[in-house]
Amino acid sequence: MTAAEIFRGIRATFMPKTLLFGVAAGFAGLCLLGRHAARLDVHQNYSRFTQYTSPESKYYPTVNEMMAIVRSKIKPGQILVIVGGNSILRGVAQLPDQMWSKRLQEKLGDGYCVVNFAFDSSLITDGASVAAEALRDEYPRQIYIANAFPAQAPTPGGSNVYRWVYWDAYYKGLLMADEPRASAIAGNIVKYYFKDGIQELRISSWLDSWCYFNDFWNDVAYQDFNTVWGTLMTPGVTRFLDPRKRYPDPDPDGSLFPYDVRYPPSTLALELVNVKGVSMFAFNPDPTGDFKKDPAAYWQVYPPVWTLLTDGIKDIFPAALKKRTLILMSGSSPYYLRRLTEEEQYRDKITFEMGVRLWKEGGYDAIEYGRDFTPDDFYDRTHLTRFGAAKLGDLVATKVRAMSVELGYLPKP
Repeated sequence: MTAAEIFRGIRATFMPKTLLFGVAAGFAGLCLLGRHAARLDVHQNYSRFTQYTSPESKYYPTVNEMMAIVRSKIKPGQILVIVGGNSILRGVAQLPDQMWSKRLQEKLGDGYCVVNFAFDSSLITDGASVAAEALRDEYPRQIYIANAFPAQAPTPGGSNVYRWVYWDAYYKGLLMADEPRASAIAGNIVKYYFKDGIQELRISSWLDSWCYFNDFWNDVAYQDFNTVWGTLMTPGVTRFLDPRKRYPDPDPDGSLFPYDVRYPPSTLALELVNVKGVSMFAFNPDPTGDFKKDPAAYWQVYPPVWTLLTDGIKDIFPAALKKRTLILMSGSSPYYLRRLTEEEQYRDKITFEMGVRLWKEGGYDAIEYGRDFTPDDFYDRTHLTRFGAAKLGDLVATKVRAMSVELGYLPKP
């Protein structure tokens, strides 16, 4: 065979049609692998998402990933409890075996399965709530828990950082059709983040609903080799090629830190501003009133703040899901509360009371916590040590049991 004949044979082998067929077959194979990965729980012995398995290190858990975790943990007959919210409920400054949600599981017992999907700085409507909604029919005996501050208006469809989970589930057809929420999200897009990549996110999510490339790459990144190097907001470098499963949970035992580290004098003034800010714009003082004679009459409601809250409460979840949602009002450490004036402490108290009342009037259940805790129960202004975690777990366990009876999950005693 001559060199020319060999060349012609090679050329025939790499005809455009053959090449295109190979590309298409490879792409289809990757899509199938993605769909397979979406059904697997790769997070062995899962306790929570860490900074190495969250957007803080450019890892974006998918709704299928979260659903797979639930399916691997829950046992037949158990009531599902999904925890969302921010770093407070994620358990910052608590070791995995000290987490408040682990305490909650222990207090509730084998009749419940508690799964913590909280993320740092996430809101009520972020990833965990989406996973809970997607599992609503598969596990109808379910309670969703998240935290908020009393005058904090919720954002429909999730926050800017975590909204990918909503669109991921939306285009996969995992969410309930709800016109009020859809209208609220549409309005939110126009007002706040239409120019902040929302169109790109929606196109990406639509493509992923067919191709499942996010599930595929998360599977690879977690189990085999990391494809993203970065240091953004992480306790260390996420090295290229090191799979995410190799990174240990970095949260420390916050109770071991001395007071001057947990409550540094240099930040006292700033933290007091943050504590006051929870209620500062919720009530206005009556200039003609006398707090000493009538505290209730002295503080006057500032309507715009509360109107924004009540309007937001109406539309963030479908009506059928509201009654099985528990909102925790996260209080500040008494270390700071005790440094407020008597008037400011009273304003803080009535702000939390009103926040709980309005969430309940909106169809949810709600409680506050932290006011009767001690400074030892807090790692800083808002995060809890293992001591506070145990108290919160006990408090929420009592509430979850009561909700289980009210929702008909358990018989009345």
